[in-house]
Amino acid sequence: MESTKEWVVENDPRYSKNFSTFISSDLKHADSAFEFVFLNLSLHNFLPNNDDLETTKQTKYKPGARSYLVLPKFASSSATSFEKFTSDVRNIIKKIDGLDDRVSVTAMHPEDVEADRRSPSPVIILQWFNEVTQ
Repeated sequence: MESTKEWVVENDPRYSKNFSTFISSDLKHADSAFEFVFLNLSLHNFLPNNDDLETTKQTKYKPGARSYLVLPKFASSSATSFEKFTSDVRNIIKKIDGLDDRVSVTAMHPEDVEADRRSPSPVIILQWFNEVTQ
């Protein structure tokens, strides 16, 4: 966990000591990983916008909290499987009204194709966006 945290602090330009949190789990199975990700999503105080869809699409957001979910034993030797899992999480989030505009999901993995995304352990990043008050 410590080496991954240090790596993120040094290599992720979106890291912010004021808005970033780290949590780790030694889970190994996909069902447990889904539960872990969505449990962490639920920890944020998100209130969906009840306005009509047209108004919602015009709402502006700014980056808010950023959560790093470190999973050293989940798909640790398969960047492709980890990316597939992350993609499945994104697809589920898209189905939740209002949440798609408020959170993005990305990943880092030791075997990532992009060298700047090769973290010491698999990491799922939940980036929250706060509504800009006008």
